[in-house]
Amino acid sequence: MIGTSLRLPKPIMDLVRERAAQHGMRPTAYMRQVIEAAVTGEDIAVPMRVLLAAAIEYESSRKERVS
Repeated sequence: MIGTSLRLPKPIMDLVRERAAQHGMRPTAYMRQVIEAAVTGEDIAVPMRVLLAAAIEYESSRKERVS
């Protein structure tokens, strides 16, 4: 990896922090993922822990509806 400096307007960095938190990531990791996706033309990957949490929540809500 190569380090670099990036200056962003505060409102943009606030959004980055918010989106990173939603994905359970640090802001720098989220920015790296977004930049990599933009440069390579790929979709942004969803972290496995986010997928697992969603599956657990779905299964829990499904059991409540059946009961």
